[in-house]
Amino acid sequence: MITFYDIAVKDPIKTASPITWKTRFVLNYKKLPYKTVYLEFSDIENEFKKLGIPPSGAAGQPWPPYTCPSIIDHSNNNTPMTESYAIAEYLDKAYPDTLKVFPPGTEALQAAFYARFSQVMYLLHPLISPKVPECLNSPAKEHFIRSRSELLGMPLADFEPKGEERVEAWKKVQAAFDTFHGWLKQSSGPYFMGETVTFADFVVGGVLYALELVFGESSEEWKDISKWNDGRWAAFKESLEPYANTDN
Repeated sequence: MITFYDIAVKDPIKTASPITWKTRFVLNYKKLPYKTVYLEFSDIENEFKKLGIPPSGAAGQPWPPYTCPSIIDHSNNNTPMTESYAIAEYLDKAYPDTLKVFPPGTEALQAAFYARFSQVMYLLHPLISPKVPECLNSPAKEHFIRSRSELLGMPLADFEPKGEERVEAWKKVQAAFDTFHGWLKQSSGPYFMGETVTFADFVVGGVLYALELVFGESSEEWKDISKWNDGRWAAFKESLEPYANTDN
């Protein structure tokens, strides 16, 4: 059994946070038994220190060192793992008889994709971070606003672009999705490896699920994304729903 540590969000928005979908996809795709423990943002660091879950990044990074998603694999010496890419790599190696999200020969390409995708998607940060508190419970909401404002050196609300600056920022987001669309057009199927789902697809799917949650299903932003590239992203998200189960 695996314990999957997810971020608690405000009910009845959804039962999964906007930033942990990649790991949930992987667990469901591999059909590994797991249970979800939901933690408030404000409780993650103290809880992980008690559990022995390591920080997810190096010292000096401009974000909290203890983050979800994280797991503890009780079937394998209570092994703790954190950060979605590292968790996926670990699960492929620890459970070689399950479906692989890094099929042999794709590891280097997927690593390069993940690095590039993360760089491009960073431009979404100022558009979505100020909206995340509305998805959270109190006092996690206040904790998120305070901690992110300290990291940014400005009030979190001021981080979101306004007016024409926001219009231009949104155009850059659309251009990024145009780029991803161009990559996928080179494939013979709906996914990066044709009909085979890989971690790269869960990376894209995780962003789509996050954007729908943070902006809202009826928002203009999500309606835009759903229409871009002839509706590719709405269809892509729908195709991953078999791996989006949260009833664990």
